[in-house]
Amino acid sequence: MTVDPQHSVSQQTGGPPGEEFDPASQSLADALRRSFRVLKVLMLVLIVLYFLSGWFSVKPNERGIVVRFGKIVTDAGRPKVYEEGWWWSWPFPIDRWETISTKERELDLAFMLKLTDKEKATGEISKKFNPLSPERDDYVVTGDVNILHVNLKVKYQITDVTDYVTHLYPMPDPRATVNSVDYRRHPEYTVLRNLARDAVIETAASQAALDIRGSRQDAFLYQVASTLNRKLDALADRGMPLGIHVDENNGVIAPKSRNGTLEAIMPPRQVQDVFDNVFAAQTNKSVNITKARSEQQALLVYTAGPDYPLIVDAVDQEFDLLMKISALEAVHGRGSDNPELQGLRSKLKRQRDVTESLLADAAGLVRSIIKDAEVKRNQIIKDATGDYNRFKAVLPEYRRDPDIFLSRLKDETYARSLANDKVSKLYVPSELKQYRLKIPPDRKTGLEEEKEKQKRPGSLTDAPIKAL
Repeated sequence: MTVDPQHSVSQQTGGPPGEEFDPASQSLADALRRSFRVLKVLMLVLIVLYFLSGWFSVKPNERGIVVRFGKIVTDAGRPKVYEEGWWWSWPFPIDRWETISTKERELDLAFMLKLTDKEKATGEISKKFNPLSPERDDYVVTGDVNILHVNLKVKYQITDVTDYVTHLYPMPDPRATVNSVDYRRHPEYTVLRNLARDAVIETAASQAALDIRGSRQDAFLYQVASTLNRKLDALADRGMPLGIHVDENNGVIAPKSRNGTLEAIMPPRQVQDVFDNVFAAQTNKSVNITKARSEQQALLVYTAGPDYPLIVDAVDQEFDLLMKISALEAVHGRGSDNPELQGLRSKLKRQRDVTESLLADAAGLVRSIIKDAEVKRNQIIKDATGDYNRFKAVLPEYRRDPDIFLSRLKDETYARSLANDKVSKLYVPSELKQYRLKIPPDRKTGLEEEKEKQKRPGSLTDAPIKAL
């Protein structure tokens, strides 16, 4: 069997029989085949990367949402919020995912006067008695028609990322200043700043300047946060929820300056001294009131023990019942059987039992007084009982012959008196119309007695006497 060389070459070149061998065409065909294989691999890799681009992560203190064709993806009819972890969505342009930080954010809010660089650095306000200028100085008007400068900081959090993304997102760069273009271009700070300023103005207009700057400053800050939340709720009721909430206890604070001398809430520099004097007087008043209350507390505890409020309340209730009974008795009479009067008397009896029980268990001075009174009462009862028993024992004898009984009792009394060395005895003639008793002086030394005798001779009429 013989092979045609020309037929063999045509098979190798892929051309028709009779075509001559072309190495360049062969090389180009091989290169195209290799390029096509590489292109298919690259297309496969790009497809894989495209689908992998749908993966996104939600970090701690973040929440995520997915927007599909301009609408937020829902789950069971509600917007789906993605918690911490890895999630997958369809790649762009089908889906677009966003992660929102839920960490606490801050907003500076100032109604301050214009300060010089030196005043900002030192914190000491120079007393320039120039009039306030609304174009230069910012301030709030208080409820007692005073003026205060206020520098506050609002702390808030994103509580509903769906509402936040719908109405406020995207947020500006946290490093952007209030007057920067980037800041003004985003609604989050501008909307919240306007609402917060309205809340401060509204709250200040309902309170006194000394309260805002003084002892009730915490109440002022709480009211500002509460008013701001109320305004946010009002927006939500009108169909524009912002998804923002301010902690009413610590959401609005009055920060100190860096050097700690510049006040966050201060009066105009023109009247600083007057406010300081009034504030000092108010502080002294508060200190004295606190001291008096402390002393009152200590005295009450010393008087009635730690349960003195119960005793005070019981005594007050008993007193009120007595006053009501007295008023009704004045109308119906003391012996009236009026149903209302009878009911009050029953209540008074029960209340007295309660008061007596509390007093019996009281501590402090009340307990000592009650114990002394009980001892005195028992002694009086004991003495009265003894007198009664003695009277009862001699009563039959007295009834038999009162004159003889009294004469004998008088003789026995005289006999005991004469036998007692501590009783001075005087003989008084019966013909005298006036009786006098000589009260012996205290026992003195012999020299003192001698001087006394020289000064006052020992006659009956000259001695100290007491008429009977």
